[in-house]
Amino acid sequence: MRRNAPRLTAHVGLLTAALALTVPATAGPAAAGPARTARAVAVAVPQVRSVRLPIKGTFKGPAENIAVAGTLDVSVITVPNAAGGGTAQIISSLDDTSGTGDPSGGTYDLVGADRAGLPFSAAATTTLKINPRFLLISPLVPPNPVVPPNPIRPVTVSVTLASTGAIGAVTATVGNPGT
Repeated sequence: MRRNAPRLTAHVGLLTAALALTVPATAGPAAAGPARTARAVAVAVPQVRSVRLPIKGTFKGPAENIAVAGTLDVSVITVPNAAGGGTAQIISSLDDTSGTGDPSGGTYDLVGADRAGLPFSAAATTTLKINPRFLLISPLVPPNPVVPPNPIRPVTVSVTLASTGAIGAVTATVGNPGT
């Protein structure tokens, strides 16, 4: 629980900041302003979704194939534009994730977090795919990490968004991008 408290505090802070930017400070009577459309109402509030995904699979590491298993926490925050589309922040972090080398049998640790900011279109549905950067700590040099860990991108995160910023499916797969 202690490890999650700072993460949750950061998410609440991001949401509060996003709301402060999108919600007007003063609100007049409803009759005083123009009628608001459904899209305008949807634009006023950012969408937020956090999921915890189990990950398992094999990817090609720097020296050998690595079979990895663990958990990926993904948070998605969308801020839609009035005309449709907008910006999405995708935050990915590994939790209790390790791998086993093939053929060495060595145990690798995978750690880190990554944030990507991407635009999404005003089309009916947009699927964003990112490859977050994490660190691979090699078992070859005790005590770990004596040498700098290797930056790797073994996971592909896919997020489906509607043009209003509504967040649909969030998935993650293990494997080298483009293979």
